[in-house]
Amino acid sequence: MRRDTRYVMAEVLGPFILGFLLYTFLLLIQFLFASAEMIIRRGVPAVQVGKLLGLTLPNIVVLTIPMSFLFAILVAVGRLASDSELTALRASGVSLFSLYRPILVFSLLLTALNTYLMVDTLPKGNSALQQLRIDIITQSVDRQVEPRVFYEEWEGVMLYVFEVRPGESEWQGVFVAENLPSAENQVTVASRGEVRLDDAGERLVLHLEDAVVHKVDFRNPDKYTMSSVKSLDRVLVDRFTTLQRARTSKGLRELNLRELQERMQDPDASPQMRNLARVEIHKKFSIPAACIVFGLVGLPLGFMGGRGSRTSGFALSVAIVLVYYVFLNNGEEAARIGKMEPWLAMWLPNFLLGLAGLFMLARRNRDKNLLLLPIDRWLRHFQWAGRKTAAAEEAGASESMDERPLQQRPAQTDVVLRLPHFRFGFPSLLDRYVVKMFASSFLLVLLSGVSIYVVADLTQQMDDILKHEVSSSVVFDYYKYLSLQLAYEIAPVAVLVTILVVFGLLSKTNEVVAAKALGVSLYRLALPALVAAAVVALLAAVLQLRVLPASNARVAQLRDQIRGKTATRTYRRADRQWLFGQGRYIYNYLHYDTEQKGLQRLQVFEFNDDYQLARRFYANTASYLGDAWLFDSGWVRSYQGPSVLDYETFDQPVIDYYPETPEYFESEFKKPEAMSYNELKEHILEVQASGQAAPELEVELHKKISFPIVSLVMGLVALPFSFRLGRRGTLYGVGVGILLGMVFYGVFAFGSTLGETGALPPLVAVWSPSIAFAIFSLYLLLGVRS
Repeated sequence: MRRDTRYVMAEVLGPFILGFLLYTFLLLIQFLFASAEMIIRRGVPAVQVGKLLGLTLPNIVVLTIPMSFLFAILVAVGRLASDSELTALRASGVSLFSLYRPILVFSLLLTALNTYLMVDTLPKGNSALQQLRIDIITQSVDRQVEPRVFYEEWEGVMLYVFEVRPGESEWQGVFVAENLPSAENQVTVASRGEVRLDDAGERLVLHLEDAVVHKVDFRNPDKYTMSSVKSLDRVLVDRFTTLQRARTSKGLRELNLRELQERMQDPDASPQMRNLARVEIHKKFSIPAACIVFGLVGLPLGFMGGRGSRTSGFALSVAIVLVYYVFLNNGEEAARIGKMEPWLAMWLPNFLLGLAGLFMLARRNRDKNLLLLPIDRWLRHFQWAGRKTAAAEEAGASESMDERPLQQRPAQTDVVLRLPHFRFGFPSLLDRYVVKMFASSFLLVLLSGVSIYVVADLTQQMDDILKHEVSSSVVFDYYKYLSLQLAYEIAPVAVLVTILVVFGLLSKTNEVVAAKALGVSLYRLALPALVAAAVVALLAAVLQLRVLPASNARVAQLRDQIRGKTATRTYRRADRQWLFGQGRYIYNYLHYDTEQKGLQRLQVFEFNDDYQLARRFYANTASYLGDAWLFDSGWVRSYQGPSVLDYETFDQPVIDYYPETPEYFESEFKKPEAMSYNELKEHILEVQASGQAAPELEVELHKKISFPIVSLVMGLVALPFSFRLGRRGTLYGVGVGILLGMVFYGVFAFGSTLGETGALPPLVAVWSPSIAFAIFSLYLLLGVRS
C-alpha cells in the first residue's frame, strides 16, 4: 500500500472513531436512564440489560457508521486543506481521484460491514430483542404499576396503589374497583398487594392481603354487603405470556431476505405490504451503499474546511445525512402507495448524491468552484454590489460633512483635556473572540445533535407512520415540539464538545501560547467559555420552567396519533372518571358538566392513615354553591375495619364541604414532566399532606433545576483536557471528554433512580453527581500549568 494511501486512511480513522463515539453516545442517552430504571426500580438483572444494549446497538450502528464516515472525511480533508498539505500534494501532481482511492477502500470496508449488519445481524437481533423485551415485561410485571397513579390497563379493573416503600416490591394500601360503570358496584380495599405470574408463568394474578370487599347496587343502596378475607387472588389476564409473545409477530425489520421475498410474493398480503417488503429488501443494500456515496460527496466538500473544520464538518455531515434520510423516507412512502418503484425509491438518494459528488469532485480536481459558473458569477456580483453600496453611502456621508459651510464646522480646539477612561476588565477583546467561537461551534453541535436524533427516531417511527397513514403535518409538529426536549437533553454534551474543540483549535494555532506570553493565564482565558456555559445553563433552566411542560404534553398527544391509538389521551380532569383529591379522598363520577359545574353519580372514598376505607359518600348529582358542594339524593356509610359504623340516606339536598372546587375538575391533569416547577412543588405538598412519601416526584422537582446546571459542569469537565493536551491532538481530547460525559450521564441516571426508590435522599441523589464531577474537574484544572 502506498504511503500517501496509508496516510490518508490514518487521517480518516481518528475522526471516524470520534464521530462514531459521539453519534452513538447521543443516541444512547435515553437508554442510560431507561437501563438505570430497569435495574434499580424493576429489579431486572444487569446481565439482561446488557443483552438489551447489545441487541439495540446494531439498530443504532447502521445509522451512525455512514454518519461517522462522512464526518471523518470532512474533518480529515479539511485538516489537510487548512495545513496546506493538499496544496503540496496537488503541486506534486497528485489528483483528487488518486486521493479518493484510500477513501474508496475505507468506504468499501464499511459498506461490507454495514451490509452484513443489515442482512444478517439486524433481522436476528430485532427478533431476539422483541422476545427479550417480553421476558423483561413478564419478569418485572409487579413493578409496572406506579404508586398514586390510576392504573386501568386491565379490562374491567381500576387499580390504585397508595405507597411502595423503598427497597420493597409489595404495595402498601391497595384500592381496586371492578364492574364499572354498571349499576352494581364492587370495590376492594387491601392493606397489601402485588401483581405476579402464577407458577406456570401464564396467568397474571392480582394478589391482595387483609382485603375487604364492598358490593352495592346503586338502584337499591340498602342492599350492601361486606366481606373480609385474609388473602385474595384475582386473575387479571389469562394466558398472559402467550398473548404477549403472540403480539410480537415478526415485522418487516425482523424478516431475513428469504422471508421478505416470501412476503413479497404472498398473494394474501395487501399490495402495500408487498411493496413495503420490496422496499425493505432494497433498503438492506442501499443504506450500506451510502458509505460509498458519502465518500464521493465528502472529499470535494472537505476543501471548504478551515480552522473550524471539526465543527463545520460535524454540522455539514449531519445536514447531508438529514437530506439523505428525508429523501429515503419520502421515497418509502411513495413506494408504499405505488407512486414509485421500490428499487427506485430506495436507490434514488444514492444516485443523486453520487452524481453530485462526481460533479463536485471533477470540478474541484480542475481547481474550479463547486458552483456552476453562472451561479458563482451571480453570487459574486450580488456580494460586490452590496459592498459597493455600503462604500458609496459611507463616502457620501463623509463628503456631506466636508461640504458644510465654514460657520457650521466645529471650531478647532487648541487645548485637549484628557480624562482617565475607566475600562471594565470583562469582556475584553479576547473574551469576545472566545465567546464568538463558542457560540458558533455550540449552535452547530446542538443543531447537529438534534438532527441526528430526529433522523434515528424518524427511522424507528416510520413503520407506525406508514401503517396508520399519519399526515405530514402531524409528523412535522411532533418533531417540532420534540426538538425542544432534545435540545434540552443534548445541551450539556454540546457544551462539552464545544469547549474541547474551541480550545483545541486555539492550542493548535498557538493562540493559547500567545495569550500566555502576553500575561493572560489559562484560567482567565477559560473565563468567557465558563460564562457562556453558564448562559447555556440559564437558558436551559428557562426552557425547562417555561416551555417544556407545555411542549412535552403536546408531544405525548402527537405520539399517540402516530402510534394509532384510537382514543386520544385526555389531559382534562373533567374527562377522567377517577381522581385523587387533597387529603385522602378518591373521587369517582360518570360525568362532569363544565357549564353547570356539576357532577353526575358522584362517589367519594375517604381513607384513614392506614389506607383503610373510613367513609363512603354517594350522590346522584352534585353542584357547587358558594364555597361548598350541594348534593342531591344519596347515602353515606362510615366504616371501622370490616364493619359499618353508620349508614344514612338523604332525599333532600345536602351541603357538605370538600377541599376540591370546580376549578380542580376543570383543570388539566399533568404528569411531572409536563408540570412547571411551582405546579410540581404544590403537587408534592398535596401528596405529602395526605401522609404519603413521594420520592420520585421530589427527584423530578430537583432535576428541573439540577439538570440545566449540568451544562456548566460539562464545561468544567472539558477545560482540563483542553489545556493538558496542548497540540498533541484535539481528537484525543474530545474522545476522552466524551467518555467522561458518558460516565457522568450514567452516574446521573443511576443516582436519580436511587433517589426515586428512596435509597438516597432526592436532593443528594440528584445533585451529588454534578457536585462530585465539578470538584474533580476543578482539581484537574488547578493542576494545569496556567
